[in-house]
Amino acid sequence: MARTKTSRDAFNTLKKQAGKILTSLRREIGQKEKELSALKQDVQRLQLVVNGRAAAAVSGSPSRVRLDWNLILKELPDTFSSKEVSLKSGKPMEQVYAGLNRWIKDRKVRKGKEGYQKVTAGRQ
Repeated sequence: MARTKTSRDAFNTLKKQAGKILTSLRREIGQKEKELSALKQDVQRLQLVVNGRAAAAVSGSPSRVRLDWNLILKELPDTFSSKEVSLKSGKPMEQVYAGLNRWIKDRKVRKGKEGYQKVTAGRQ
């Protein structure tokens, strides 16, 4: 009987230690996720500066700079995804899809197998 009780005590001790480790890991994951979120915001701000749209990034600015979608299209490769458009423009996906549909309507872009393709004058 003593052996069984010792085994249970050892198991319960191990179980408590595992619980403490799990709690610690969850706390650390939460901290890392906050750090990652802050880093992603920094990347977005720097991307705006690199693309020359720092004025639009200033919060509370009285006048917003209108996004030139044609400039965004010129900066994209011949084949691209909607996510690439979102990264280039800094706009949410709803606005990206509106821009893509406008390009499709204007025959500047067509939907391809792996995303979207620019339409050149000879390929219509």
